[in-house]
Amino acid sequence: MPMHVKTLTTCASLTLLALASHAAAAEMNLADLRFGAGVLSNRFSGENHATATSGPGSGTTTSSSDSGRNSDHNYRGQIEFVGGHLGDGGGLIYGAGIAVNQSKFDNGSQEATATIPVVDIMLGYGYAFTPNWHFEVAPFVGAGRAYYSVTDHGDTQTSKNWDKYIEFGARVGTYFTLPGGLQFGVEVPYLIGSYSPDYSRADGTAVSDKRENRGFGLLVSVGGRF
Repeated sequence: MPMHVKTLTTCASLTLLALASHAAAAEMNLADLRFGAGVLSNRFSGENHATATSGPGSGTTTSSSDSGRNSDHNYRGQIEFVGGHLGDGGGLIYGAGIAVNQSKFDNGSQEATATIPVVDIMLGYGYAFTPNWHFEVAPFVGAGRAYYSVTDHGDTQTSKNWDKYIEFGARVGTYFTLPGGLQFGVEVPYLIGSYSPDYSRADGTAVSDKRENRGFGLLVSVGGRF
């Protein structure tokens, strides 16, 4: 497990233990459907490989470089279901969700957009401080497809590519459920996601990118308990 994810999990565990020493545990059955939205880290790292053909009989030229330009924005929307039973010592939680991440890159001469639908599963721990308020920490892993669209400014041609996408990490969250079942929550994920799109520039240059996004995010959610 990456050091950042270990740090997040450790901090969440220590916070839970500290709060638990001041609050008696409550019993709670989870069957929560949540709709969430927010921002992910705009930090991206990666590599760029470009192959250009000069013309008939001229051969090709290949160049490589680090391409760690951060995104201008990186948004996430998600729907998730989380279930479990929390007792005196908390309890196991499990869940699955569907999310869409969207990031945009614009360096003045070229604009790229990555739209990524992904399916996640999670397994973790929850603790209820009161019958209405609880806390969760859960590692997750997911897979999807990255739709990568690149447009050169001043040119109407857009290069489009679908590529496999993998993400994993851990999230901590706290949720308050009203007596009628309406629920509000806040989540802080630490997410690592990667994809490797191939596309062509307007001048015919073939490009192979590797993109990796990692860092903390912040999402708010609203949903219901059934």
